[in-house]
Amino acid sequence: MALFAVTYRYEAAQTEGREANKPAHREWLAARVADGTIVTVGPFVDGSGALLLVEADDDEAARSLVDGDPHCVKGFVSEITIRGWMPVYGALA
Repeated sequence: MALFAVTYRYEAAQTEGREANKPAHREWLAARVADGTIVTVGPFVDGSGALLLVEADDDEAARSLVDGDPHCVKGFVSEITIRGWMPVYGALA
């Protein structure tokens, strides 16, 4: 398994819909953290999106995973970027 940095970009015009969908989104995230496929996750403080560190076999598997996020299913994520990530120092190295 490899680590992938997944970024979501949000549009301000969809804030109301995302907020209404947040309980389902957070329930899905909590389940993925519990099963170990998401290492950590959190929104950017400016509200522009979020960062997820995902453990997956490859970028396609990482994409398949996040496609199941209720925010993605409902179209509340305007852009998803997936990059392989290799921690060198720190808690995740």
